Amino acid sequence: MMDEELLAAFREEFLPLCAALAVAGDLAAAQRLLAQMRGMADGMQISPLQLRLAALTQEEALPVLHDAAKGLAALAEGRAALAEGHGAEAILAATPEPVPAPPLVRTLIVDDSAMMRRLLRSILSGDPRFTVVGEATDGAAGLSAHAELRPELTLLDLEMPVLDGFGFLAEWAVSGHGRVVVVSSAAHPGSPAALEVLRRGAFAAVAKPSGALSPDLAERSGVEILATLRDAAGLAS
Repeated sequence: MMDEELLAAFREEFLPLCAALAVAGDLAAAQRLLAQMRGMADGMQISPLQLRLAALTQEEALPVLHDAAKGLAALAEGRAALAEGHGAEAILAATPEPVPAPPLVRTLIVDDSAMMRRLLRSILSGDPRFTVVGEATDGAAGLSAHAELRPELTLLDLEMPVLDGFGFLAEWAVSGHGRVVVVSSAAHPGSPAALEVLRRGAFAAVAKPSGALSPDLAERSGVEILATLRDAAGLAS
């Protein structure tokens, strides 16, 4: 069976897109929403949603898309439909369960995506020397959690509401604790964003895969992310 927490996180992000599609004011906005929804369904490999969204790519009439939103929401709400997807199962199976061990590296995750936070926790569970002591959904909440928890390591997204990752780093550089590793789709190696976060004091910047729900996250990017975090924490591989 699929991981219930990951399914709940998927619904939490997918259903508001369905609601927005139902009231989209123009075709361009509707198509942008569909592109986001296709990326999520493809990442999780949820066949019923993939098929329905693929059928909508040729639709031109806005009323048709408004009506389709209800059916997409119903599919996302249905446990049986989601159970046909195997992407999340593969991601979670690729990352070993944590082995009981004294926690050594207290880690904070700051990312506005519930699914990304869940996947990062799953990656961190591959090394029992890490323990997640807190999460935050934006940079401002992240700074508050950081001040309270004083983690040795912080995983930081860049594109977030309220206060983005650059704003977090600006405050953290003055009075912060520990090390920060940026995990963001905007921070590909050598990119201006990656260079800027390094200039602001981050230990490293690693890129998310194309789409936070990519089924190869744990296999392809999880290895790179975990290796970077070990380096940041001064741990042997």
